Amino acid sequence: MGERKFPVGIETFEKLREQGYVYIDKTELIYKLITSGQYYFLSRPRRFGKSLLLSTIQAYFEGRRELFQGLAIERYEHDWTPHPVFHLNLVGFSGDNVEGLESTLELQFQEWEKIYGSDVSEWTFATRFAGLIERAVKKMGRQAVILVDEYDTPLVANLDDTEAHDRFRNILKPIYSNLKRQDRYIRFALITGVSRFSRMSIFSDINNLFDISLVDEYSSICGITEREMLAGCRHGIERIAEKKEWSFEETVAQLKRNYDGYRFSENCEDIYNPYSLMSAFAEGKIGSYWYATGTPSFLTDRMRDGDFRLQDLDREELDAASMMSSDSYLKTPVALLFQTGYLTISGYDPIFEIYSLRIPNREVEQGLFRNLIPSYAGKSIPQGVIAVRDFVRAVKGGDADGFLTRLQSFLADIPYELSKNKPEIYFENNLYIIFRLMGYYVDAEYRTSAGRVDVLLRTDSYVYVMELKLNGTAADAIAQIDSRDYTLPFRADSRKIFKIGISFSKTTRNIDDWKVE
Repeated sequence: MGERKFPVGIETFEKLREQGYVYIDKTELIYKLITSGQYYFLSRPRRFGKSLLLSTIQAYFEGRRELFQGLAIERYEHDWTPHPVFHLNLVGFSGDNVEGLESTLELQFQEWEKIYGSDVSEWTFATRFAGLIERAVKKMGRQAVILVDEYDTPLVANLDDTEAHDRFRNILKPIYSNLKRQDRYIRFALITGVSRFSRMSIFSDINNLFDISLVDEYSSICGITEREMLAGCRHGIERIAEKKEWSFEETVAQLKRNYDGYRFSENCEDIYNPYSLMSAFAEGKIGSYWYATGTPSFLTDRMRDGDFRLQDLDREELDAASMMSSDSYLKTPVALLFQTGYLTISGYDPIFEIYSLRIPNREVEQGLFRNLIPSYAGKSIPQGVIAVRDFVRAVKGGDADGFLTRLQSFLADIPYELSKNKPEIYFENNLYIIFRLMGYYVDAEYRTSAGRVDVLLRTDSYVYVMELKLNGTAADAIAQIDSRDYTLPFRADSRKIFKIGISFSKTTRNIDDWKVE
């Protein structure tokens, strides 16, 4: 048998097993899950393997033993007798309108009713679902299994539209409430999504759901650990290493830098993004894959419209109660940034039950800051990337004045209405986006605490030490560089050192002056 293929966008367990794709064996954890409880909820970011998890569980409860040959689950004694499985998939629903959701549900219900029959007295989705469960259990003589994939798609798509939100909730809530009302007929249920919507009370009738989203025991049930990658994807690593002329170890380090770093509980080992990792192996190169599937505009707009300082992204903190709730987005976007995969857990204070958060890896960092350009600067992503390219060319060429002139022009083109509220924070954030993106093409460090240089950029030939002053003078900024001896670490360096003081005006909302030495 040849080397197994790498699945990209394939989320069906049956297809992976029958067509020779790589499958990272999660069946031991799955067996533990299905034998330890009955009702579960799991939140994970998009493209993180939730659909494949549900497909695997479906195959197990359908008794498809042949698909599990050679997997960890074979070590356990269990019954392969089929159960009726209701797998409701909302992944493909765009979230545009109620009619679209009703059509999606109608198609699914009609398929189930072809198998288990219908009753004219059942005319709502909730009553039809209840009837389906009862008839299925009686027909097969086994309790039913309920799997819901991306239950919150319509809700996440309409976070800022209360009316639409309520209409979607009123359709979905009675359907999900069957998990409690039909308890005697249900063997197992798992609902997956991005957020847990307590404010809308969609789960208020289902108080028996065990949320495993932040539980150590199941932290790696989606995603890929480094151990799993090395055991199951060695030929993919070797393929990239050969193409790039890297060593095996260097290739692993590059994969780790770009796709690893996710943690979903306080004691979780680092997790790789499965979509990005499999895409890299399939294409044989390190690329940006996950963020290309889209960043919700409501999230970037929420970050822009608040008092959110982007430089705090790598040192955010959030209490345990807020981590999985969508409610906190009304005050801060931090919880949603975690739930959607732009932030991950970096530490935990067990006394106060507070999580520390950070950006997980290079791919997410680049994707996030590229997607912030339209919201913050009013430019398209291509326009922003072209501007960053020009900034980098000037920096690499030792043209400090040219870089600052381009930067001044870039800021001057930002629409006034985007920056009219709290201009200090707004322009600070725009600069931060630019410098973070430049950091992909030149070596960069950023201010992390008082007393550190504001911006440090390093190329093969130059070192740029920059200090920024709001409503101060460029001369004051240079004086601070000198008084705190910011250039000391580089004086023995063969590279040319630039000291740059930059003054920003609150009135003009732009660079007022600069001084280069």
